[in-house]
Amino acid sequence: MRRVVVTGMGAVTPFGFGVDLLWDCLLKNKNGITKINDRNIRGEIVQIAGCLPEADIKQFYKDTPELCNQIPEDDSIKSFFAAVHEALTQANLDPRKMESTDCIATCIADRKMSFIQYIDQYAPLLKEATDNNGFNNNQYYRLLKMAKIGKHTPFDDSDSINHFVARNYHITGPQLSIATACASGNNAIGEAFLKIKHGYVDIAIVGGAYNFDLSSMIGFTRLEALTRNPDPETACRPFDAQRDGFVMGSGCGILILESFESAETRAVNMLAEVLGYGYFSDAYRSTDPDPEAKSSTATIKACLEMAKINPSYVGYINAHGTSTKMNDMIETIAIKNTFKDYAYSIPISSTKSMIGHSIMASAAIEGIVCIKSINEGAIHPTRNWQKGDPKLDLDYVPNEARSAKVEYALSNSFGFGGQNTSILYANLK
Repeated sequence: MRRVVVTGMGAVTPFGFGVDLLWDCLLKNKNGITKINDRNIRGEIVQIAGCLPEADIKQFYKDTPELCNQIPEDDSIKSFFAAVHEALTQANLDPRKMESTDCIATCIADRKMSFIQYIDQYAPLLKEATDNNGFNNNQYYRLLKMAKIGKHTPFDDSDSINHFVARNYHITGPQLSIATACASGNNAIGEAFLKIKHGYVDIAIVGGAYNFDLSSMIGFTRLEALTRNPDPETACRPFDAQRDGFVMGSGCGILILESFESAETRAVNMLAEVLGYGYFSDAYRSTDPDPEAKSSTATIKACLEMAKINPSYVGYINAHGTSTKMNDMIETIAIKNTFKDYAYSIPISSTKSMIGHSIMASAAIEGIVCIKSINEGAIHPTRNWQKGDPKLDLDYVPNEARSAKVEYALSNSFGFGGQNTSILYANLK
């Protein structure tokens, strides 16, 4: 069983590009949620989100111009790759210069539009104007043929960032795609952590990336999961009594995981250690979490047991904290179930309160936040916490950052479908 450390981090968030910018904005309690200018986001959908920043992306490709030229101008990978570049630079790692990359895994959770999803967006083309409104097989196969000859670029020309990174850095080690909704980022980190811990690989490029779109916003709206508050300043309010739903967001978080021996051999700075990983599912409903929080409690406990630490050592919890009625309630119950009376002494905050919920990327970004808290001795606040909920009575670090010595930080991500994950990060000793 090998020790696993973090040697590099990179982030793209609604605040802009870079981990330091993210951290500075979080400590200052800034708001990254804005009005949406995209004309395609309209109708029943609330017109706010944590949108990708605008910037001259080419600045991040100075040493890899060939990569920049390969990506279509409107592809979100062009922005997300900046996080990969930042993390690899900090880790002093360029796989292209290595004799063999069999020892490197790529495990970045993201969601690229499949051909079926692409066609579904044009459902009217696939319906016959008949009484039963049946499926038009001829039209379907005509579109399928067009896609195969390259007339529909979302099918032929668009990489997932996971594949893009592996292909362009010539990484021949395991490539694992994760799709467990809001828990995806933590699952990506956790599964790569296990691969390194058990000796299957030495290094892993891990994290998550997500860019919200019309179809996902419609879906979450109809599930009544999104807030109806149109004010970007006050809409996202995790753990507050007036919370009424989450805010969509876009972003990317990347971590470089590495065995302690590999990092020591490369003489690279080690930022933190990954000590534990817990993962259980509710087996309850596809949208609602288990009201008794049995599996989310088991997840946190399993993470701490793998880490072999006493729960009272945890100095900070970065909560899933979505600002939905049920999630914030269930997470609070799980924390109380695990930590008992000590739960009231643990500072807890929600990064989503400032940048929204970037689904598959959220846990990776929040893992970075945990490591910054450990390294910088500070905890960012939960924005917009104004009115206490009698059933949510823990320390949610409302509205102001605070100094704190954090040796162990827990990152929770509880996703749709009852996917519960926890990762424990630790100060390197």
